[in-house]
Amino acid sequence: MNLRELKTLWEEQGFRPKKRLGQNFLIDKNVRDNILRAMSLEADSTVVEIGAGFGMMSFDMAERCGRLYAVEKDTRICGIMEPMVRRKQNLTLIEGDILDLDICILTGAQEKITVMGNIPYYITTPVIEKMVRQRSCIRSVYIVMQEEFADRLVSSPGSRVYGSISCYVQFYTAAKVLFKIKRTAFYPSPNVNSCLLRLDVLPEPSVSVNEEELMFRIIRKAFSQRRKKVINSLPHADFLSTGREEWREIFGKCAVDPSLRAEDLSLSDYARLSDAVGARTA
Repeated sequence: MNLRELKTLWEEQGFRPKKRLGQNFLIDKNVRDNILRAMSLEADSTVVEIGAGFGMMSFDMAERCGRLYAVEKDTRICGIMEPMVRRKQNLTLIEGDILDLDICILTGAQEKITVMGNIPYYITTPVIEKMVRQRSCIRSVYIVMQEEFADRLVSSPGSRVYGSISCYVQFYTAAKVLFKIKRTAFYPSPNVNSCLLRLDVLPEPSVSVNEEELMFRIIRKAFSQRRKKVINSLPHADFLSTGREEWREIFGKCAVDPSLRAEDLSLSDYARLSDAVGARTA
């Protein structure tokens, strides 16, 4: 569906995009085709689409996979799309918010599923976090997102954009930016450029750690004051009951330089610190 076809449909239905819903519809067929090639769908695969919109991706994905669940929050769009969706036996349109849906229960699939989404930028973080939480039934996630945010997810230690969300995503998945997408590929055109990000769920976390939640507590605390040396961010009376000197001992034991900033520590560094803290409080 190109821009002219989309506008004609909207005029017939009296539809207008809602800015508060972050609606930017993909209209570039070349970008659509590039996404489909990147996904390499198989005939028996199950796909969940986040933000189906007017089906720019939906119908072509349905031709390539065994079952497609297209999730769309906007009730107006669902009303317009429902008659078209009825023609495709393997395509199910679900009116709802992806953040409220249990994907694993929704699909009931024995095999792991693929997730694809063109999502509003303002819910990127909660969607990513939800995909990670439900990783037990997911093989891969392909998300069209703001290029700047994707750079954060794939960044390495030492990068100015490396942060707690980078650590979280890279602990559970292999993240890769596949290609960039110009803002003119959407209507209405957003203010920033986008990209297609792929997250492949890892069979095991990327590093070994005894207590995952403890490690992420340390990571979040360290990045809460990211411009400070990490030794100055962690020692607080209300955090793990571990004072500055104890932290110095822990850093020394783990061979991690306490004068570094949070962004300079790798996941392996944080895992060693976490295990050392856990051993002291056991």
